[in-house]
Amino acid sequence: MNKEIKVLHIIPNLTLGGAERQLIEILSHNKEHEACLLLSDNEDQKYKNINNNIHSLNMKRKIPDIRAFFRLNKIINIINPQIIHCWMYHSSLIEVIIRKFIRNKNIPLIWGLRCSNMDVNYYSIQFNFVIKACRHFSGIPNLIINNSHQGKVIHDKIGFNNKSIVIPNGIDTKKFSPNKKYKNNFRASYNLGENVKVLLCVARFDAMKDHLTLIEAFQKIIKKYSNTYLILAGLGTERFSNIKNVIALGAYKKIEEVYASADIIISSSAFGEGFSNAIGEGMSSELIAVSTNVGDAKYIIKDSGLVVPPKSINELAGAVIKIIDLPNKDFIKMRKKARIRIVKNFSKELMLKNYSKVYNKLLPNRGY
Repeated sequence: MNKEIKVLHIIPNLTLGGAERQLIEILSHNKEHEACLLLSDNEDQKYKNINNNIHSLNMKRKIPDIRAFFRLNKIINIINPQIIHCWMYHSSLIEVIIRKFIRNKNIPLIWGLRCSNMDVNYYSIQFNFVIKACRHFSGIPNLIINNSHQGKVIHDKIGFNNKSIVIPNGIDTKKFSPNKKYKNNFRASYNLGENVKVLLCVARFDAMKDHLTLIEAFQKIIKKYSNTYLILAGLGTERFSNIKNVIALGAYKKIEEVYASADIIISSSAFGEGFSNAIGEGMSSELIAVSTNVGDAKYIIKDSGLVVPPKSINELAGAVIKIIDLPNKDFIKMRKKARIRIVKNFSKELMLKNYSKVYNKLLPNRGY
């Protein structure tokens, strides 16, 4: 990243999530960048290694606050960034309203959109309004960056300005890598033997993640392979803790230790995914991916795993069983192929390089 460019990133918060982890990577590699959070955040400790200025508008979730516009305008005036980069719909809408009615019109603006085919029927009227408002104002940003090809297709199709590009998520392939110590320690803590097949789903409990289909599919899997376990990691997954052979961790900070303990990474999402960090991190950890065909799953996995239609219990179960049925040498070969795919195509270093090119190109006299 070019350290001379001052970028202000605006994002709802920096809690555990794919977009948030991507932004933290960018902040960690460029000390001139600053971040403004829409929501109040009491976890200041997690920023201690970033060394960037973190501001907050102290908004409350789902409660409109007109004062946030003035707070953000004040922060922009103080920082005087060369570029403003908004992450996700709410941040994009708040900044563009300020830009349209107050000031900051001359600062290059980027929108970062992270999803694909969102089914708004599962969410609030307010969220639906925000998406429609962003579509209306989508001609204002200088550039829209989607984190998936499918996300770009969907946003172009529903009427967002198509001056957009794709920059896939970047995976920290050193952090997410095979680790025998992590594997042994985690499995020992849950009495999982070396030969037990461990499935892993890393996703918060949310309609788009479709845990219910995954749980139904898992019931079919353990009928054939009773010595198979499913780990669920993500906010809200504790609700599944009473199901046989399911280890429900809830939100889990040292997630790289969990990846290292598993064999297969599963994404059961029904809609909305862009670039799944969970798939990428799992594959980087040498896990074989089984995913529904949502977002860029097929593009990420290619021939190193299996992709099935969303909401198909039988096909999801069948794909996992097919992977478990592989001869051991083929199983190991596919695991290694998964990691190679991520290292070559979706590394953190490549993602940082791509963002650096965009920032340089947006500024006068700093093009390629």
